[in-house]
Amino acid sequence: MVRKTENDPVEIGIALIEQQLLALLLYASAVADRIDHDKKLPDLATAYRLLRRKLSPTEPQTHVEDGTPGVERKALGLESSWDALHQDPQRLLGVMRVASTNAILAVAGFFEAHGFSELRTPEVQFLMRIRDAVANGNRFQIEDERIPTASFNGLIITNKLNGSPLFDDGVTTGSIDSGDVEALLRYLVDHLRGAQTLISAGDAG
Repeated sequence: MVRKTENDPVEIGIALIEQQLLALLLYASAVADRIDHDKKLPDLATAYRLLRRKLSPTEPQTHVEDGTPGVERKALGLESSWDALHQDPQRLLGVMRVASTNAILAVAGFFEAHGFSELRTPEVQFLMRIRDAVANGNRFQIEDERIPTASFNGLIITNKLNGSPLFDDGVTTGSIDSGDVEALLRYLVDHLRGAQTLISAGDAG
């Protein structure tokens, strides 16, 4: 049972999912706008106006344990990634998968940290199973036939999906797409709001 505390995890969870939903919709809107209007991809340098840093970039960072130099922005290979997107704008759709998997990992991690992942609600278990698939390189890894019921919008996750992709991998059709993630997040935020109402009613009684 989800219990209300001073730092109410239900309220925090609702806020987190709403933020993930907003981020996912912003991603989708930006990608769709650029595809529909055949616009140029944004200048990567403009992103740094929002990617603010609190740590000073003037001195190279090292790991104390082994003295390995810290990773600087230019070492991440972002320029080559953007060049590839310029050559094939349809690859922007891959950004949607990144946004979707980030949302899955964030919300599932929160549920696990606060014990919500133990709930036997099929949709919650669905979230946890697709989180596992994301962490396993976009592949379901389900060998136990006795996993808790995990389902959402007609898709039931069983060991029959073992080895299959979560999202399309370019060869095999996946089980879900970004819109399914958005729908799942909307369901989960409503689920938490319902739990919040039940808790408030119990406190009042």
